[in-house]
Amino acid sequence: MKPFVLAIMLALPLPAMAETREDRVAAAAEYIELALDGFDMTAIIETMYQPILQQVAAGGQSLTDAQVAQIRQLYLDTFTEPMTTLMRDQAGIMADMMTLAEITALRDFYATPEGKSVMAKLPQLTAAQQPGMIALINDTMESLMPQVLGIINGEAPPAPTAQP
Repeated sequence: MKPFVLAIMLALPLPAMAETREDRVAAAAEYIELALDGFDMTAIIETMYQPILQQVAAGGQSLTDAQVAQIRQLYLDTFTEPMTTLMRDQAGIMADMMTLAEITALRDFYATPEGKSVMAKLPQLTAAQQPGMIALINDTMESLMPQVLGIINGEAPPAPTAQP
């Protein structure tokens, strides 16, 4: 009977608990470096100041090409290194949230031509979604904040207002 139990135990896949955090961190670090190789950080950062430029234009002020270039450089100088560091620091977070198999699958996907193409398109996806996200936040904050303040202050929150 003992050899039968041993054979069954050996046939079962090793549980995720057999993985070490160090294994997951190492795999996540590989994934992140692969992702960063195909990731256009400049394009992501450029999406960050576009709403400001749009607000300035909506206010009737025109910026020169030199002013836009200065704003662009300011954002690049301010955010490139810290955002890259944040992305690299996510290896530990990924290791705490995901299994080695999940991290490996992500890494392997981003190593494919399709994965590289997806990674290259993420800045455009972010840019395309940003106006809708900003509009959603702006449209809801006026009615949302009094409710949040009511909760914080221990008051009965005002009834939500109908959204258009």
